[in-house]
Amino acid sequence: MRHQASIAAVLNDMKMPVMDGAGLITALRRINPKVPIILASGPAESDQMARVSNGGATTFLSKPYRAEVMLQALAEALGAATASEQTRASV
Repeated sequence: MRHQASIAAVLNDMKMPVMDGAGLITALRRINPKVPIILASGPAESDQMARVSNGGATTFLSKPYRAEVMLQALAEALGAATASEQTRASV
């Protein structure tokens, strides 16, 4: 992927036409293991949530959610990514 270094975070829905959220996490982790991933969905079943959490999603947003909630999750994910980069740079 040519632009993988310029992707700061991924915000995506769990239900997609070809790949579900767990499959997306697996694919993204192969491309960039450190990218923050925020997934959103309607009421999730517990097994679906476990797969997403174990797969490495940074945050899960349950629909419906307000814009402020999404922005907070994104800010936290980007802050964690920035802190991780700063720690690696100082070592």
